[in-house]
Amino acid sequence: MEDRERKPLQEEEEIDLYELWLRLVRRKRLIGGVFLAGVLTALAVSFILKPVYRSEASLLPVASQPTTGLSELAGQFLGIQLSKEGPSAKILALLKSRTLRERVVDKLELVNVLVKDPPPERDARTVAVEILKKMISVTKDRKTGVIKLSVEHEDPALARRIGEALIEELRKALREKALTVARANRVFLEAQLKETEEELKRELRELARFQRREKIIVPEEQLKGTLELYAELLSKKVALQIELRKLEGVLSPDSSRIDYLRRQIEAIDNQLARIENSAEGFSAVPGLENAPEKMAGYTEVLLKVRSLQAKYETLRKLYEQARLEEQREFIYVEIIDPPSEPDVPVKPKRALIVAVAGLSSLMLGIFLALFADWLSAVRERRREGQPDQTGS
Repeated sequence: MEDRERKPLQEEEEIDLYELWLRLVRRKRLIGGVFLAGVLTALAVSFILKPVYRSEASLLPVASQPTTGLSELAGQFLGIQLSKEGPSAKILALLKSRTLRERVVDKLELVNVLVKDPPPERDARTVAVEILKKMISVTKDRKTGVIKLSVEHEDPALARRIGEALIEELRKALREKALTVARANRVFLEAQLKETEEELKRELRELARFQRREKIIVPEEQLKGTLELYAELLSKKVALQIELRKLEGVLSPDSSRIDYLRRQIEAIDNQLARIENSAEGFSAVPGLENAPEKMAGYTEVLLKVRSLQAKYETLRKLYEQARLEEQREFIYVEIIDPPSEPDVPVKPKRALIVAVAGLSSLMLGIFLALFADWLSAVRERRREGQPDQTGS
């Protein structure tokens, strides 16, 4: 019985499909007209749209990572190693930065080129920077590490010039900005070295005045042990300060490691203060507590001078080491493919536009054909006096 019920249904479906085909054939002119109109309109629009060209460049970040020096002081004193961020992330951040786009806009004078009619309530330069952001595309190949820079514009020559300006400004920014740990250490040590040098000059002048005034000479060998201890403590303090600066940019302020470093630096400061300001620091000089007042005063000034000299020598060595590591850790960009001047536009894609428009027009034509056929059938039944049964 089920087979008997299924058989009329299949025949009805076949009849419906056949009738549908006949309806479409009857309205083939309508379908063809809509299809042809859509295709011709899309083709005309694709030719009206201005062509957009894409200039591409391939960059390879290169950075030599130092294996010894200041970057390993943390391992020597604390037994830890810090992970290092690759150069690709820094270069990607610079290429996408607003600062770099502003430099390119100013260098190539793109405000009048990109902003034809600037809004009165906004700055034209800001609008030009925003437009330039939409023109630039930066991607990275995870397998090879190559960075691809793309610039799209209606003028192929201008697209190439913008790409070249971006690379040039990128190289300048890499030279100017302190992007590496070694460079940050060098700047920090350079400031400490200059400050110590000025302080040492003041103390040397004071020592000379004291000697001329009091005419006192104290044997310097008696201070050797104290000075060696002072230099050792100072060297360890500088290393801990450098390590603390690097960890503060990675860990949270309440980290146990940061707290441990601060306590270590504070303990060393207390020891240095006792050597510099307390009578205990001069225990290397025999019988100092019983020495004449002039001898004690000379010894105090001399110890300050020697302490500053030891500090200066330690900082100078670390500064020279930081300069060497900065040169080895320098980041630069190797241009694999320079920006090219394209001769074939990437937009508009006429074939794609025509294909999408043709498919859409065909579907619209079929719909209009079926609607027109249904409307004709309704009118025919009404003329013959038959009720409309399309809703049943």
